Amino acid sequence: MMPSPTLIIPEELMHPSAKKAVIAFLRDAPAERKLKASLLLGWAQEVGLRLRQRDYEEVQSQALDA
Repeated sequence: MMPSPTLIIPEELMHPSAKKAVIAFLRDAPAERKLKASLLLGWAQEVGLRLRQRDYEEVQSQALDA
């Protein structure tokens, strides 16, 4: 089961134009790669945005298990 992005990602970032801010927020979060990717995907689905591979790579670049 995918964790809800709305419980972790601030409400003010729950819109498509906040993509860069969400990526930065998740990149800097102290979490593992899989969780970061799941949260990013959940956020994108929630706001109706498509992601690219480089978005996932950026979010996971500073993961605890990187």
